[in-house]
Amino acid sequence: MEAGKPSKTAVFAAMTRAAHLFLDGEPKILRDDFALKFCGMKDELALKSALNAFYRDMGQKSSPVAANNFSQSYRAFAVVRHRYTEDELTKALERGVSQYVILGAGLDSFAYRRRDLENKLRVFEVDHPAMQQWKKTRLKELNISPPRNLTFVPVDFEKQKMTDELCAYGYRKDVSAFFSMLGVAPYLTEEAVFQTLREVASMAPESEIIFEYVLLDSLLNDEDRKVVAGGKERGREELWLSQFAPILLMQQLKKIGFTEARDFGPEEASKLYFTGRTDELSPSALGSLSSSILRIAHLMKARV
Repeated sequence: MEAGKPSKTAVFAAMTRAAHLFLDGEPKILRDDFALKFCGMKDELALKSALNAFYRDMGQKSSPVAANNFSQSYRAFAVVRHRYTEDELTKALERGVSQYVILGAGLDSFAYRRRDLENKLRVFEVDHPAMQQWKKTRLKELNISPPRNLTFVPVDFEKQKMTDELCAYGYRKDVSAFFSMLGVAPYLTEEAVFQTLREVASMAPESEIIFEYVLLDSLLNDEDRKVVAGGKERGREELWLSQFAPILLMQQLKKIGFTEARDFGPEEASKLYFTGRTDELSPSALGSLSSSILRIAHLMKARV
């Protein structure tokens, strides 16, 4: 990443979460009212114009059908992964967890949307120093003060130990925590991904992580390869460095020290978030990503 510039993939993810509010019907799967401001778009018109330009360019390089499929699939997935994570966090809070660590936070807005948790949950946003500095500057431009319970932790996952930096900023390793790592693994080397997971596995018992990863191209069908190609095209200036085979990943997680892993698949997602929907974010849209999480990405919950 370059100093003074944000991660383009983080900006695009925020744009997509914002688009969900304008393009999709009720009920909203995720209501991220900060996404539009955070990503730097002036208004709804500017957002739609930027997204249309991107998908038009993608359509010219692949096909209009592939671009449209990616648009629907990614928007469904982008909001579902955050909603699922936050629903699981709510369950963790009920069990007494008091620390939430967002790995590769980007333009995540959880702490800003949930100021009601300021006295109950400590939130750590862990991200590359350049991305984090851009976000802080953007917050000042918007005149938005970070919540009292939020701590920024600058970390280069390829060069630094996440645990050392977390503890230096007040994280308690002896207390259970909830971690999320969404949209991060593809942009890290396998070594950095597994090092980060090892560190999570070393945390206090009953800590857990929601971990998203991308399947190897060889495990995808033709349609899903096109969707993945769209994802790579979207992040062409931030190269994909890691993709995984589920069986081998599961074996590695056991070696690392995780004792439980559970896939969050399309059937469960459809039941929880898509029942009764009639807009583009129908179960069929999720299915094209698919088995949404089984083919393109898995959301994995692992308890240590």
